[in-house]
Amino acid sequence: MTELKKWRIMLVDDHKILLDGIKQLLSAEPDLEVIAEATDARMGMNLLSYLQVDILVTDLSLPDVTHTSFIVDVRKKFPDLKILVLSMYDESEILRDVIKTGINGYVLKSNSREELVKAIRNVILGEHYVSPDVSLKLMEQEQRKSNSVLTLREIEIVRLISKEYSNKQIADALFISERTVESHRKNIFRKSDTHTVIGLIKYAMQHKLL
Repeated sequence: MTELKKWRIMLVDDHKILLDGIKQLLSAEPDLEVIAEATDARMGMNLLSYLQVDILVTDLSLPDVTHTSFIVDVRKKFPDLKILVLSMYDESEILRDVIKTGINGYVLKSNSREELVKAIRNVILGEHYVSPDVSLKLMEQEQRKSNSVLTLREIEIVRLISKEYSNKQIADALFISERTVESHRKNIFRKSDTHTVIGLIKYAMQHKLL
């Protein structure tokens, strides 16, 4: 009978009790084996230098590094190593920064045991895996981002506003009604998250619209 292959896992988290819990959780899986644990980035890097690991499961919040620096260092030194992030962070800004580092998967600590095991197996087999909660956060962020983009017409109006045109002057210049101009102005202020003309001009300069 062929012996079942065990995938070698290394865990990195600064909470020992969590490491113990994950190790015990994964020990119930016949094809998964935790072969090493580390409580900080330095220890993790040292272990990776001489162990054969199939997948690194790591937290983002480690005591001796910033959020992504450990992952960036690991990716540079071990470009083929599979990396799964297991974290409590679900803020869209952090998620985007972490995904840019080239990780293979992201799972939240609030997710279920089944979700973690599924993510590990998918990543080991060469797939990218992001838990549904994380995917939803990223989609919401993209939706907000797309909703904040000014249209070409709105950019035209911003430029006229910066020249101190009144609504009537803008309407005449663009051959539209004053009511349409007012509607555009409301959308512009909402999208730019500004409330005054000065704030709008600052926004336009920052985004190179003027």
